[in-house]
Amino acid sequence: MALRGSWSAIGKRRCLAKGVMASNRSAPTVALADLLIALRERVPMSEAQIARATRADRATVATWLERREAPGGLHAQRLTELVAFVHEMARNLHGETLAGWWLDGQVDVLDGANPLDEIAGGRYERMIQYARGISHGVFT
Repeated sequence: MALRGSWSAIGKRRCLAKGVMASNRSAPTVALADLLIALRERVPMSEAQIARATRADRATVATWLERREAPGGLHAQRLTELVAFVHEMARNLHGETLAGWWLDGQVDVLDGANPLDEIAGGRYERMIQYARGISHGVFT
């Protein structure tokens, strides 16, 4: 008995029938959306905050959070940076404080810059160094 198609084609059909993303290319970014969803349980970031940091529109962010679409390209890169930064900052600030006012504020040590705008602008290195500095007592 010969099998029709490859295992991946069969697996893809099964996943599509169940409404699950099955593309090999999407798998890592769907996992990224899962990391974001888990992080939001600790740090209740709004869709607007996520959109601001990733430069995605709020409807797109909603599709990530509902796992209907995987982030890709520059959005995926910025989302990865946002998740890493917020995860590090959550070691030092209570989740509601971090999401509630700090992420939307202007930070003196960052010359009055906004953390979400810094990530959106591609300045992740600056932000993660700041977060690690707080974690290791460089900034107070």
